Amino acid sequence: MELSPKILSIIPLQIITILAFFPIARKLKLYDVPNERSSHKHVTFRGGGVIVPISLLFYTMFFGFQNTFLIAGVLLASAISLYDDIKGSNPFVRLICHFVSVGLIMMDITNGYQFLPFITILIAIIAVAAVNAYNFMDGINGITGLYTLSIYETVYFYNYKIENVFDPNLILILTAALVIFGFYNFRSKAILFAGDVGSVSLGLIAVFYILFLVVHNNNLIYLSIVAVYGVETGLTIIYRLLKGQNIIHPHRIHLFQDLVHIAKFPHLVVAVGYVLVQVIINFGMFYCLRHQLNGLLFLTYIIIILSCCYIIIKYQIYKRYVEPNEKN
Repeated sequence: MELSPKILSIIPLQIITILAFFPIARKLKLYDVPNERSSHKHVTFRGGGVIVPISLLFYTMFFGFQNTFLIAGVLLASAISLYDDIKGSNPFVRLICHFVSVGLIMMDITNGYQFLPFITILIAIIAVAAVNAYNFMDGINGITGLYTLSIYETVYFYNYKIENVFDPNLILILTAALVIFGFYNFRSKAILFAGDVGSVSLGLIAVFYILFLVVHNNNLIYLSIVAVYGVETGLTIIYRLLKGQNIIHPHRIHLFQDLVHIAKFPHLVVAVGYVLVQVIINFGMFYCLRHQLNGLLFLTYIIIILSCCYIIIKYQIYKRYVEPNEKN
């Protein structure tokens, strides 16, 4: 990755941003206090993901108004999410803001092309669901930052090797933001959490990149870039429905949470494991693109394989750790 002088000027500003955040967070009492659903045991600062929308502002300052609708959408969602981190917001208002934000990024994606109204509404609903799923997956140290890096760097590789459709400077600035945030989060005892402001903004940008690739290439194979998160979220929802739970209420039964809380794997081991699986899938996707293989077939195979792995691992955790305790 080649860093331009402008990016080298932005990185110190990003570092200053994250350092300045700590006294502000302390004053606003932006603490994440452990509860029965938490994956951590210590009071930790939250909202550190604010570095992402601020990095978008730096990008606009140094590189001009590009992807205006994307940035506007992310800033809107970030504002309501930051307010939610600080005081808590009305869920309905938050949902409306998410739909408006998705509508804005879709304007950047379609670039004037009009979908049928039904298709537009369906895409918007799926995109909002994906952003909220991204937020729910932010449950253990390191997973959001590392997984998002796997997405952004895959997009960067596509941009460099296949077709130059995105501004690489934006991807590099976002990468720097994730690395800086990761310094405080990728630890056995995290100093800082992303908060809703981080996970929602990162999720929206990921949705933008992936939807753009799907629409631009008319190929669903690009959904495999988030296959691990997608399958995990979908099967967890099905699992909760089968157990008669309200899927809107918070919970702690994602597979990655079972691996941490029940099987007692370290946070970082689970996070790295998830990302490695996703990176392998991404390499498989590029292999299919290079050899012009059927993208939908590849995506279907990946979903089936991941679903089987989810069910087997979930079952083994229950059989090995939960069932013996229930008998006792």
